[in-house]
Amino acid sequence: MNRKYSMVVLLGSLMVAALGCAAGPQGPYSAEAPAGFFSGIWHGFIAWITFGVSLFTQVKMYSVDNTGAGYNLGFLIGQACWLGGWGGSWKYSHKTPDEREWEEVAEKVEAKLKRELRNWAESGETDDWDAVEEKVERKIRQVIKDWAEK
Repeated sequence: MNRKYSMVVLLGSLMVAALGCAAGPQGPYSAEAPAGFFSGIWHGFIAWITFGVSLFTQVKMYSVDNTGAGYNLGFLIGQACWLGGWGGSWKYSHKTPDEREWEEVAEKVEAKLKRELRNWAESGETDDWDAVEEKVERKIRQVIKDWAEK
């Protein structure tokens, strides 16, 4: 229970600190001192938090007074951190050994099933589709059973 309380306090503190840096209705930026590239990165990174807050307050998730392309690029880079950019999606693009094994089994089953169906269709015995369904179901069950027993 103590650990949960500590985590809630820590997350709450981080959110308050992040919101302190949000673009806000009247932030530290103006036409004379616009938000730049690094501010854009930060505003993009906290955009999901500030979006939620903006539903109930006047906080803005995007600084109107900005340097243009530099701020926009920074904002997109900050967003990419949340959306899996910069290697964040690497762990999702690489499958675990179990996932690869299942994919290999599925590809083998699919290829063999296609071959068997093609051979069966070319043999002229395609009048009874119930027999086809039974053969396919038996074959799939056997392949899965063989795989599970490895």
